[in-house]
Amino acid sequence: MRLSLGMRAKELAIGQLLRLAVGFVVSAFLGVLVAVVFPKTAANLFVEIGKSIAGKVGDREGFGAFLSIYTNNLTVATSAYALGIFFGIVPWIIVLVNGFILGLVLAVVVSTGLISPVTAMLAVLPHGIFEIPAILLAAAAGILVYRGTLKKEGMEVVYASLKLYALSAVLLLVAAFIEAFITPKVAGIG
Repeated sequence: MRLSLGMRAKELAIGQLLRLAVGFVVSAFLGVLVAVVFPKTAANLFVEIGKSIAGKVGDREGFGAFLSIYTNNLTVATSAYALGIFFGIVPWIIVLVNGFILGLVLAVVVSTGLISPVTAMLAVLPHGIFEIPAILLAAAAGILVYRGTLKKEGMEVVYASLKLYALSAVLLLVAAFIEAFITPKVAGIG
């Protein structure tokens, strides 16, 4: 399978990816800021986020954890992609919320001494280098669906979105494998 995109679709995709990446980073910093300025609120949000994650992954290990992680992340990516048709708004919401949560959670676990900054980075980086770009790709693909259909920028843009979404799904598969089998060992949390 050749993953080339037409020039117009490529320009649109790169532009969307860059804007989404900046949005992700800014929202992550906002998450950190909220954790620093409102530590009690951040701690309460952290507990609620933990309950949500535990409900999805639970005490599963190995292949069960891998499957749960992949299914959850693919659901997020698919939502960003499919719901992009609604004027490209949902992909932005998904990216911004995920960035905010990442920043908040990292700030809370480090500031409360639950884990060291090094351990926090080791708990995110091994799989995050695949997972974060995958979510950004799915979100960009969702925005391309909107642009290709409702803004009538052409089927080439819609086809490009499918390729980006497929790449996102593959990257999420790699990320889930790393998160289930490698990250816990590298970070010493498994």
